[in-house]
Amino acid sequence: MLPVSSIGGERGVAHRWELRSIDPTSSAVRQLGDTLYNLRIRAGLTQQQLAVLTGGRWSRSHIGRVENGDVTPSPDFVEAMDSLLNGGGTLVGCLPTLLLETARQRSKRQSQRREPSTAPSPADQEEEELDQSPLYTPRGTAPQHLAPTVSRPEVTAPEPPGPFPSSPLPLGLFPSSPPNGPFRPSRPASSPHPPSPPAPSPPSPDPPRFSRPPSGRPSSRSPLAPAPFDRELGEQARIEPEPKDQESRSTANRSKFLCMTLWTGLGAVLESVRLTLRVEGPAGGPGTHEQLELAVTQYARAYWVTPAGVLFEQVRECRQLVDGMLDQRQSTSRRRHLHLVAGWLSALLGNLSFHLSDYSSSRMHLGTAWWLGQAAGHNGLVAWVRGAQSMVELYDDRPEEALRMAREGQALAPNHLVRAQLASWGEARALARMGDRRGVLEAIARGSRAIESSEDDWSPGGVFSFSVGEFEQYCGTACLWLDLPEEAKRHADHAYELRDTVAAKALARLDVAAAENQLGRPAEASQIGAEVLQMPADYLIDPIVRRATELADSLEPHRSMAEVRDFNERLASLLPSPGEPRAASSAAER
Repeated sequence: MLPVSSIGGERGVAHRWELRSIDPTSSAVRQLGDTLYNLRIRAGLTQQQLAVLTGGRWSRSHIGRVENGDVTPSPDFVEAMDSLLNGGGTLVGCLPTLLLETARQRSKRQSQRREPSTAPSPADQEEEELDQSPLYTPRGTAPQHLAPTVSRPEVTAPEPPGPFPSSPLPLGLFPSSPPNGPFRPSRPASSPHPPSPPAPSPPSPDPPRFSRPPSGRPSSRSPLAPAPFDRELGEQARIEPEPKDQESRSTANRSKFLCMTLWTGLGAVLESVRLTLRVEGPAGGPGTHEQLELAVTQYARAYWVTPAGVLFEQVRECRQLVDGMLDQRQSTSRRRHLHLVAGWLSALLGNLSFHLSDYSSSRMHLGTAWWLGQAAGHNGLVAWVRGAQSMVELYDDRPEEALRMAREGQALAPNHLVRAQLASWGEARALARMGDRRGVLEAIARGSRAIESSEDDWSPGGVFSFSVGEFEQYCGTACLWLDLPEEAKRHADHAYELRDTVAAKALARLDVAAAENQLGRPAEASQIGAEVLQMPADYLIDPIVRRATELADSLEPHRSMAEVRDFNERLASLLPSPGEPRAASSAAER
């Protein structure tokens, strides 16, 4: 396509129509539409003539809708128009704000979506034999093709009656309902297994913010202190400010009780599995398989409130139990099911090792999880593992490998929600580290569309789930690494409001701190960073320490400021001495 200046235009058009004034307070799509209109008028072209110049790629009506702000154009459209109309980058310059605004709008719509769908009828959930269970492929999901270097065995098992329902959790983990009851993805509180307490009520619409005492000195208790116990004071931890109304206090108390029960009940979970195995014999039976599924679900739910070192040992012992069962004679389907359980347990160990700063072990455990997922034929597991592997490579300063892993995982993703997770969790952040702004914006927009297309009404919770808050957090980090502090701050603030775990909120606040520093406010950045680092050392996972260290590096030019010195001193007190291993920690960033 040739630019307008090389082919001439009808300048009379500019006399018939007046140029539009661009309102800087209007939406990004409207500003781009007005800019496109002005460039077309200056070029002396009608909408039809401009459509002809595109070679038929876009119609006159589409150009008109873009000019009126009725439709969001694609990046290709914007670049083509800028080139044809000699915009000199005027239109392309509108693209980052446009795509980020679109992603935020889609995320907001997703958070306000319809009420949970009606649970299926028990008649539709017939019992199925474990020996022929299609647990490994979600219903209604077409088989996914692997990357050229990967092979996956075909799973063509029929669906006769048996003790396990075939519908997995939204991300393909395990059913959350009783083996003989209906699967109700819209009601997370219906999980029947004894170790799990009732799910907490939704958080207050006004989440607590960081606050400093009147004296101006940091409070001795961090607002990020994990429930249920403050490790230093030995008493029940509180999040400031204290809820004022009775309903909010009741909700907070239930949440603390849930955290306490999830953590302290981990040992009993493994004991129940062992006792069931004693009854059914070394090879196990239907009861043991059911208990193992419940154990994996319990570990995933307790992940956010348990120090990583504590949870690691429990998960490892459970995997050893599964390994012993695999030494026994098993039917094909039961062996496949054990591979699936061992795969999820290995994925947990890989994620925990990452948060404990042991990248070598993390790669090993995640690699084991990948092969076990392949043996089980479960795309949900192998896709999640690729995302976790992408995260490890990203934090190990290998963004190209992180990008490859994330894209390979998207090719395996069994549903829209998993694709959205990998687009933001892995791809967008890897591209941001590589400085590819357009690639980041396209990944964010693609992830936002995937979330909007998802039919899942809620996320089951735990480390294997994905939410709009998590999507916002990854978008904020990507914008931060692209030096887009205003956009990063908006995403991070939204993520802080939506996410409900201690470490996730800490990471969101560190992104806000880094954005404040990029905006030329190092004192505010240092104060936020210092408040984050008041959390107990047991919960300082590797990503928090690394991001705090990055913040300290960026604050180096301002090291003479009192606030910066306070932050650096606090960070130095938490870092281990050379050769000294860091204490076990909790986990919240995948």
